[in-house]
Amino acid sequence: MNLFFRFVFLLILSHYSVFISHCYSQQFSHAIYLIGDCGKDTATNQNLLNLQKELLANPNSTAIFLGDNIYPVGLYSGKKSSKKFNISEKKLLTQLSLLDKYKGNVFFVPGNHDWKSGKAGGLKTVNTEEKYIESYLDNTLVRNKSEANFLPQSGLPGPSYVRLNNKIILIVIDLQWWLHRQLFRKVGDNGNKKAAENYFFTKLNSLLEIAKENGETAIIAAHHPLFSNGHHGAKKQPLRFLINWTPLKIFGWLGLDRMLLQDIEQPRYKRLKKKLLAIIDKYENVIYAAGHEHNLQYYIHKKNHFIVSGSGSKLSKFKHDTYRPLYANDTEKGFFAIYFYDDGSKKVDVLLEKSGKRTIP
Repeated sequence: MNLFFRFVFLLILSHYSVFISHCYSQQFSHAIYLIGDCGKDTATNQNLLNLQKELLANPNSTAIFLGDNIYPVGLYSGKKSSKKFNISEKKLLTQLSLLDKYKGNVFFVPGNHDWKSGKAGGLKTVNTEEKYIESYLDNTLVRNKSEANFLPQSGLPGPSYVRLNNKIILIVIDLQWWLHRQLFRKVGDNGNKKAAENYFFTKLNSLLEIAKENGETAIIAAHHPLFSNGHHGAKKQPLRFLINWTPLKIFGWLGLDRMLLQDIEQPRYKRLKKKLLAIIDKYENVIYAAGHEHNLQYYIHKKNHFIVSGSGSKLSKFKHDTYRPLYANDTEKGFFAIYFYDDGSKKVDVLLEKSGKRTIP
């Protein structure tokens, strides 16, 4: 009997050792929470409260707000005593107030609505929002409050970058810079728009190359997605063809094309997507995270990951099935979380407003 019990003990010890080894190899490193398009409500919704609960429980993390932080036209840049400012401020505070006691990193990305929904004065509006967010976070417990929290800065396209740890680099870009730039629509340019554009693509490629050499995961945070089965991914023909490729283009020049400018199939946006993918596709294990669509989508394209997490405060239905997502949800608000481990592995969860947490296989 003693020999039998000794055998059982050794067997259990063997399994326990394997378990301990596995747990050690899966030691948690960092979490990244991705949520966009939170700027509809003047009171904090349940989805944002769920985010706050996650952030406070896990300070070894980074929260990224993926644009459209204030609907419909950003933070009012006029008198602070006005009703317009008061309402737009309340919408931003639904997000900022979550972060008062959070001890992790925070980043806000501008969206098209933060650029005054593409209207004249967009640059002033987005700069006003940047200053407000930076000032607010200075009085919180946020870990990176002494650094820039609103990226890219000064109405420039980026890329801005931050190393979250020795295995994760965050790259922040603003595609609205291209979509907003037109007659009577100013953008940040440091005096030379063409130079800013050339710098953007050269620097992005350089950052991804360095990440590859260092064995880092590169996370590109933006507002505008590159793949979507939602409203902004629909072809919307024949209207798009008429405005862009026929004599009716004159109405596009007069401003009618702005109602289609935020769609992936719009010529300017489409060219941007092509240029970005020409760079991203050269690498592996890149995570591109965006909002813009008011739903949840997750795609794998050429060994890279593309996330749409734009249901912070709104929901919109899918319009087509052009792309094949690994995960998609247009019925419940939520956000994505990526958990990184010391052995280089990662896990992607979606946290739904009512249904709770689900792991994406």
